[in-house]
This record gives sequence, structure tokens and C-alpha cells, in this order.
Amino acid sequence: MDCTLEHIGYVTDDIVKTAESFRLLGYEADAVVNDETQRTRICFLRKQGETTIELVEPYEDNKTMQKMLKHGVSPYHTCYLVDDVNDAYEEMLDNDFTPLFKPVAAPAFGNRLICYFWKSNIGLIELVNR
Repeated sequence: MDCTLEHIGYVTDDIVKTAESFRLLGYEADAVVNDETQRTRICFLRKQGETTIELVEPYEDNKTMQKMLKHGVSPYHTCYLVDDVNDAYEEMLDNDFTPLFKPVAAPAFGNRLICYFWKSNIGLIELVNR
């Protein structure tokens, strides 16, 4: 599969505070986007020549992601750009990755398709259409 690292995702309980801390490291924040499907608020942090950071703040009713915050703010997924999420989805299935859901449109990516997979020896992976 041809893929490129797109970003590293951090789960946070406060996008504004976390973005302020990353500002010290030279990152600038994009606008915050609400994703009603995934029940999250999302903000991308960018720094010239560096990997993008995605801050993900779960809504109160997003119990799965709220549980992740019991250990504090931390990285929790890596995202890769792929040419076709639907083809990549099938390839990941063929290689024993467990899907979290089928591809869906993501507001934070201009409604491009994304999907997530889990595998114990690599962790949580997000795929997004180029």
C-alpha cells in the first residue's frame, strides 16, 4: 500500500490549553472543527517542515475517547494518506487489521473519506483519502 504519514493524533480534554502548549514548540493552530459523527472537536497544529499534530477533544457523550483521557493528554493514533480509502480498507482487512468502522466523510478533512483500524502490534491507525 502506498501511504504517507499525514499526522499524529493526540486526545485532549481541552484543545485550547493543549494548543497553547504546542505553540511554545512553534506550532500554529487551525480553526476548531466539530465532527458530529465521531462526537469530537478537532484542531490541526502545523509547523513548517514538521509533522502535523491533530488535537481531538471528545464530546462528553463519547465514552470510548473519554476513557482514554484517564491517563491524560497523549498521542493515540497515526494517520496516513492513501490514494483510495476503500481499496486500502480491503487491504487492511486482508492483513488482519480490525476496522473500527467503514469509511465515512470527515468534516475536518473537507469531507474526504477516513477510517480507523486497530492491530495490537502497531496500535490505532487512521487512513484518509489524499
